[in-house]
Amino acid sequence: MANYHLEVGIISRRKNRSVVKSVNYISGRKLHDGYNNKTYYNRRKDLLLFEIFLPDKAPLKFYDLQFLCDEIDKAESRYDARTAREFKGSLPNELSLHEQKRIVSEYVQSNFISQGLCAITAIHEGRNEIDPKRNNPHVHIIVPTRTIDQNGFSKKKDRKWDKKEYLDIWRAEWANVQNRAYERNGLDIHVSHESLEIQGIYNREPTIHLSRIDYQKEQRGEKTAAGNKKRLIKSRNEDRIRQKQLVQSPNREMELSR
Repeated sequence: MANYHLEVGIISRRKNRSVVKSVNYISGRKLHDGYNNKTYYNRRKDLLLFEIFLPDKAPLKFYDLQFLCDEIDKAESRYDARTAREFKGSLPNELSLHEQKRIVSEYVQSNFISQGLCAITAIHEGRNEIDPKRNNPHVHIIVPTRTIDQNGFSKKKDRKWDKKEYLDIWRAEWANVQNRAYERNGLDIHVSHESLEIQGIYNREPTIHLSRIDYQKEQRGEKTAAGNKKRLIKSRNEDRIRQKQLVQSPNREMELSR
């Protein structure tokens, strides 16, 4: 079943978040954090695709992940600096990895690279916390807060991306690139970044997203309050679909009882 999800967060030293640790988490590659003098060894088994996107003017050496991470940290001197934004978006389970890669590439190119920003992306196979047999593909996108050119990261930080309007733009475009992919593949599926109420859909209850901690607990077989709530929402939505189908096909209930 098609679903829309995009969350946007800030990687900030004020909140004790390290851009290097975040990149290690999504990539599974060993990285050293020079700012905090720590080395991260986290490995991933569900990584499907990892890629660095750079504007044309950026030096090729920035394709080296360790070098790129070092430069992101060096560009920020403040102890409370915002080093990057982190996006996490669900990808269509109905489409191939090739199409998922194209969705990510189109999104990153049009929203970040065209603006002089760079991006680090990782597509994860994921596991559906409700149905372990069904994959839950998603992408992590880490975008440093400074633009980059032939001289490296800009000395001046552009604050325009802090405006709320960009959050709305990024959310809408995430739906747009997926809908173009569905159309390209001949699928009569559509997702929207708008709430169910705005879309005029009142017979489906919006689901919730599990936090990273709850998701990891569910993967270990430990039931969480959020996981239980999500399962109940899923069950209620499935009941609504069945009831709607019976209303649309009044003879179906009789046929099933024979």
